[in-house]
Amino acid sequence: MLIMILAGLSAKAAEKSCKRHPKVMGECFIVHGRLSRFNGTPSVRLWKVGTNRILGVSEGRFYLDGYRNLPESLEKMLSWETELFGNFLVCPFTHEKPGEMRLICIESASDLVKKKRDVAHY
Repeated sequence: MLIMILAGLSAKAAEKSCKRHPKVMGECFIVHGRLSRFNGTPSVRLWKVGTNRILGVSEGRFYLDGYRNLPESLEKMLSWETELFGNFLVCPFTHEKPGEMRLICIESASDLVKKKRDVAHY
């Protein structure tokens, strides 16, 4: 039992960041936006402030064992009742296409502000 627990901790510590994910296509870039949870897939989405553009944090299609598509620190801060505003360093998995949600992973975030979610807008 102890061996399984230690193996799990070792695997978690070895997780690689999103920008090292082999399916990232193109350069990572910064988005000033709002990170929120939604029903549907992907459930974690990033709205680019000042636009109608929504980026989706890939959970399934670009899941790869050993890599994180969303930093654990952000995952812990985000809930159905809260959302995060800030600057997010994102890396793309898909090309930009009008009318389609671009799939990304998030490498890091800065200048974060956690706010209570206004459910009237969702």
